[in-house]
Amino acid sequence: MKRMPINPGTKPPHPRSRTAFRRTQDGSFAWLPRWTKAALVGAIIAAGANTASASTHGGAGPTAPLPSAVEAPAIGTPMSATVMPLQASGYVESEYFIRGQASRYRITDPMHDAQQIDSGNPYTTRVLVRRPTDLARFNGTVVVEWLNVSLDQDIDFVFGATRELLVRDGYAWIGVSAQRNGLAAMKRWNPARYDALSVAASNVDPANGREVDPADSSIMAVGGDVLAWDIFSHVGRLAAASTPELLGGLRVKRLIAASESQSTLKVSTYYNAIQPLHRVYDGFLFYDRSGPLRTDVDAKTIAIGTEIFTFLLGQPPQDDTDHQRWWEVNGASHFSLDEMQNYVDPFIVRDATFRGPDGKALGVTDLTMGKGPCTPASLYSRVPNGDIMKAALKSLNTWISGGPAPANTARFVVDDQSRPQYVRDANGEILGGIRTAARDAPIATNAGIGKGPGFCGPSGHHVDFTPAQLCERYGSHDAYVARVRAIVNANVRDRVLLPEEAQRTVDEAKALDFACPN
Repeated sequence: MKRMPINPGTKPPHPRSRTAFRRTQDGSFAWLPRWTKAALVGAIIAAGANTASASTHGGAGPTAPLPSAVEAPAIGTPMSATVMPLQASGYVESEYFIRGQASRYRITDPMHDAQQIDSGNPYTTRVLVRRPTDLARFNGTVVVEWLNVSLDQDIDFVFGATRELLVRDGYAWIGVSAQRNGLAAMKRWNPARYDALSVAASNVDPANGREVDPADSSIMAVGGDVLAWDIFSHVGRLAAASTPELLGGLRVKRLIAASESQSTLKVSTYYNAIQPLHRVYDGFLFYDRSGPLRTDVDAKTIAIGTEIFTFLLGQPPQDDTDHQRWWEVNGASHFSLDEMQNYVDPFIVRDATFRGPDGKALGVTDLTMGKGPCTPASLYSRVPNGDIMKAALKSLNTWISGGPAPANTARFVVDDQSRPQYVRDANGEILGGIRTAARDAPIATNAGIGKGPGFCGPSGHHVDFTPAQLCERYGSHDAYVARVRAIVNANVRDRVLLPEEAQRTVDEAKALDFACPN
């Protein structure tokens, strides 16, 4: 299937006739008619610019004063703090309030630069910083994540997916609270600590009376986040300046912008409309997936796609370019089992943002099942999104450091009918994409797209095999381990899996307890 490059002055690919989902008022998914889907894709497609521009934060850029960074008041604890034991890895987490004056931007044409409306709009937001305490361990790269607010609370999905690599390789990480609903949740959670936060400004464009950032329920955009673009630039500039108040003396060489799902739609727009103006970030890591990207922006990107996102858009990603890579992961759900079970749900329950009728704190999984029933009830695919994300992040960091480009990978196979669909094999699995050991030496049936209302669809599911089924499939435990080892070795050769994750996968296979009769 031919994919179209996206250049200024070129209309984006027409959305295909396949319908997409929207969220209804009760949180369930309903089909979008073609015209609505076209609007959705148009909203996702980010604004662009007329000329190519360098992407290094050391180049020409904004001249506005840097914002200030001060430690958050010592009243309680940070909301959305990590559950990862950072101290054991020689890391520390801190929370800062960032104060500055931001510009508002007008994005009227999806293929041209944003236009500055005005400047001097005061704001105070918060960032979370996780960094090595030993300056010598820092690898020079800061990952700046635009925190996801799909559930009206900041969630650090990219950190959760890549956390082992971040601390293993000495990255610093900054999570940016760029949107109003994330700040509103913090104020409800601990008003004494967070009452000073505000990113509010007029949502009316004085030139035409229209909304600068309109709400769009089809992509869970609450609207009114008119300062978010400049705030994201400001935090990047503050990090690039190696500000001691923010990073404790780390000397920053590279900046990578990162995002997941809802925030990826925002950062896609940032990439196309704002990055060419200010050239703050060296690279962009998009987790499921990104809107179409202009091909004349020099900042290097990797976009990771699961089964649900291409399905929702009904449109495959673009071709790879000299600056862009698009990876699709076979069998992957929008959130994988590891990041939800071992990272996101534990801190959501700890913060107790959501409670059931009995007062019990609820996690994302509880919320999803509460809107269900999801069928089956064992949510999330076992395909490890995080393992591919780690390989992508390391490849991107090597790339922006002057090393080789990341791998070009196989894409999902999609037919060319008037209503295109994934092409599947006899087992119902999509053809193509990155195939991991969890997909091709499975211990469960893994579905990237689930069944049921609400978030059942993007959550996917898994159904574990019984010992008897494992024996029928592999014949012996040794044969299963050998199959896993062969797949991860191939993934490492293909540069979509790191050796550390390959070894962990083999160790997990060895530890799986099943024995087959002779």
